[in-house]
Amino acid sequence: MSSQTHVVLPDQIDREDWLRLEHWLPDLQQMWDAAFLRLSDAFDPYERGEITVSMRQGIGMIFVLGLAAGLLPLVGNLWVSLRAGTAAPLAAAALSLAELANAYAGAPALNVASNTASLLAGIEPRMPGFWAALLSSLGLWLNTPLSWLSSWILYGAFVVALARLFGATNRLQTFFAATSFTAVPMVLTGLAPLPLLGPLAVVVAWIWAAIVYYQAVRYVTRLDPVRTLLCMALPPMVAVAAAMVLALFVALVARIG
Repeated sequence: MSSQTHVVLPDQIDREDWLRLEHWLPDLQQMWDAAFLRLSDAFDPYERGEITVSMRQGIGMIFVLGLAAGLLPLVGNLWVSLRAGTAAPLAAAALSLAELANAYAGAPALNVASNTASLLAGIEPRMPGFWAALLSSLGLWLNTPLSWLSSWILYGAFVVALARLFGATNRLQTFFAATSFTAVPMVLTGLAPLPLLGPLAVVVAWIWAAIVYYQAVRYVTRLDPVRTLLCMALPPMVAVAAAMVLALFVALVARIG
């Protein structure tokens, strides 16, 4: 396609157009292409030889897909919390601990924890039980896209910093725009409440998302496979090591004290 065609790129819009939906979301075909690793079609649908999807579109896509992934858990939370007449986290904790206590009837600690959670869930809430269940379930639903966005930004910041150390020269906005398509396979995590199928869907979603993220990082940074894998693996490895060191330090202090 000629570079002289009059196509408005997502990151080059007038102020009065910023509320239009196409400037906050890539189209479904781009998401489909990214899911099946056709990254050039997803990132550059106008065939301009550059990434034309914007970080703004990535934010909108992650938020919308996060809401979609949270729909089935929302229904489950509403069902459990409305039956218990209390907030969704308390109702879910009481139900989970009760199931564990029934499965391991000989474990006194689980029985105590289950009874305590059931007691807390049975306490009359300060607002009517219906509203406590509804508002807490909606809060958990909204927390899904917000947690996706925070993880995407925080993890991506470490990855792009390492990529720069390894020689990448891409723009920060371009990096986040490309890696935002990782949210597409993560929609499968919304099937987690389903028995049998749910855990399998979660595993598939994480593996699929990791592959999309890896390919997106390579596409944007032009790094070789080894350095790309290092950029992705070092942040969680450092986080786990730091958590272990902190836990050992706390245990040592408690033992000395």
